[in-house]
Amino acid sequence: MESHEQFSSTLSYVATCMSMLCGGTTSLFATYGSSFGEVLGFTQYETNMVASLGDYAHYMSAPLFGYLTLRIGPRRVTQAAGVLMFVGYMGLSYAFDRLPTQRNQASHYVATMSLLFALVGVGSKAAYMAAMATTASNFRHSRFAGIALGVPLSLYGLSTFVFSSVKAHWFERDAGPARYLLCMAVVSLIAHLLASGFVKLRDSAQLAVVGAKRRRAQSAPRAGAKGVKGDDAGVDQSSSAEAIEMTETRRRRMTTSDPDGETSSPELRRGSLDLTQSTPVRPEPTPAEPPIFQRFSRDPTAWALLLGLICFSGPGLAFVNNCGTMVRAMAHTTTMSEEQIGQYKDRIVATQSFFSFASRLSVGYFSDVWRTKLRLPRAGLLVLAAVLMIYAQQMAAQVARLDDLRTLAVLIGVAMGSAFTLAPTITAETWGAHNFGICWGVITLGPAIGGHVCNLVFGFSWDEGLGRIAAHMSPIDSDRVHCDSSCFAPAFVTNTKIAYAGLAFFAAVLLMPRILHVLGRKN
Repeated sequence: MESHEQFSSTLSYVATCMSMLCGGTTSLFATYGSSFGEVLGFTQYETNMVASLGDYAHYMSAPLFGYLTLRIGPRRVTQAAGVLMFVGYMGLSYAFDRLPTQRNQASHYVATMSLLFALVGVGSKAAYMAAMATTASNFRHSRFAGIALGVPLSLYGLSTFVFSSVKAHWFERDAGPARYLLCMAVVSLIAHLLASGFVKLRDSAQLAVVGAKRRRAQSAPRAGAKGVKGDDAGVDQSSSAEAIEMTETRRRRMTTSDPDGETSSPELRRGSLDLTQSTPVRPEPTPAEPPIFQRFSRDPTAWALLLGLICFSGPGLAFVNNCGTMVRAMAHTTTMSEEQIGQYKDRIVATQSFFSFASRLSVGYFSDVWRTKLRLPRAGLLVLAAVLMIYAQQMAAQVARLDDLRTLAVLIGVAMGSAFTLAPTITAETWGAHNFGICWGVITLGPAIGGHVCNLVFGFSWDEGLGRIAAHMSPIDSDRVHCDSSCFAPAFVTNTKIAYAGLAFFAAVLLMPRILHVLGRKN
């Protein structure tokens, strides 16, 4: 029976990983985003409006799907993810293939294309929340919670690398992205329907039983080594293991801080709670405790983390969504053909995705060592990620060569991958894995807001620069106007200042426990 449960859990974990690998494709917008202007006649501001509204839909739907995962189960949410992404990608494919391409009609299609890309974003977030809430719950008692969350998160980042490489090999010669988007629609539907057949959310009682068995197995050799004989020793060891396991959830809840910074459990304040007692202590209901959303919204740590992600992810998403446009701006002075420019653009997107994948995987493991071995808070690594983002934004404001974009892709990939591995792990540890779906769903609204603001800053800067260059050219050459780095450099100057604010908020997350402790002692 136990081997069957273990096999079922392994299949569930593999299914969540497959769902994440095929679900993190919203960043692929950079590989076909320039087609909105080339095929449909959109301005850069209109193109970034589509990207921003898609990001809004992607992140704003997070609380809903986090709740639905716990309410109706991850299986149905994963199925919904496949259907939504299929409809969105299929609609985009049809639009690029069939809609007229006159520039004076482009504004009529902005809302339509925004809605279709929003469906892709919502479906991607549904897959993400189903996989993350399932993994956080199933591994809540594991010592390796960081790496357990890091693997599917890294695959979510690798998704863009995989599918941008597919585009570079099989679809780069196409005049438009219609066939490529059709392929994405079919792959997304099939992958998520297959994954939904195996994904499974294990309940708390089952996790407690498995944990108790594991502890008994570990304690048995130690008891034998000490020369303990008879049944009484086994009973004591078993009951002690069960007592520790059954009070695990209660202990974690009691060690969290209330808004005043004091420990919420009177038993811990009196120092009277013994976690090694041989009599099992069952968690008692706490009806007076306010709902999780109310406690979460009053927690200053939650606000600091939310504001930090707004200011951190906005500049990063501005590069992720517009790196294809930046490639075209820097490539017009080279001798590269249109096909070579397209391939280089796909490689930039793939590079960013690969290093996001690598950092998610390595930071997931390193943060476990950082937390358990070095006894340091994970938020310290968030601060380092913010410093790296600031450096990348300063470099983006001073781009001089096409190859500089490849270095930028590496830096931003590492920074974004690190932050989006650390932040959900911190959320699960701070407010409990059973509340992860709701709490992380609220916090992920931050990237939607930050991405929207910084994308519009980029679009406005680009169109202003394009107009400035066109003003110095004759009307005959107005159709051959090309932007260079001067069109996007002002946007990254502004984004650098926003990234500094993100660093300040992440530092607040790091220092908040000590601040609340000091304030609690004064009161």
